Amino acid sequence: MQQENSLNNFNELVALFLAEVIRTRKTSLARAAEICHRVVASLPSLNSESQALSMLTEIEKDFEEVSLLKQVIHFGSALSEAKIYESEIKDYASKTFPKDIMASNSFLQDAAAPGTTIQELCLKYPEFADYLTRLSEKSQILEQIGAN
Repeated sequence: MQQENSLNNFNELVALFLAEVIRTRKTSLARAAEICHRVVASLPSLNSESQALSMLTEIEKDFEEVSLLKQVIHFGSALSEAKIYESEIKDYASKTFPKDIMASNSFLQDAAAPGTTIQELCLKYPEFADYLTRLSEKSQILEQIGAN
């Protein structure tokens, strides 16, 4: 059951990622379809998060857009609650969006929405993912979880 939930979570993250890169015009619809085809072809052989990361590493060789998705998956689902990262969310919003109140408000509303995961925030706000990786003390915890 846990494995099935993990794979469903992975499928959902891939779908959100592809929708976001299309929406933000970071990739074309055709290229997103190619990425999706490669991921879907690999799904039957995935049994764990580490296998998903390995598969994304292979796909990343052909599609550099996947590096952000790989980074988000690396954060791990066990510590994905936005509540755990509350201080980082507040700090990021206050430092990154001081001149853009609307963007800051949108980020904070997304972060406060029920059921929001850190992965979803990282997909929607790539700069936040970079912030977590570079500046958050918890990034070392995240890296240790990904290594296990």
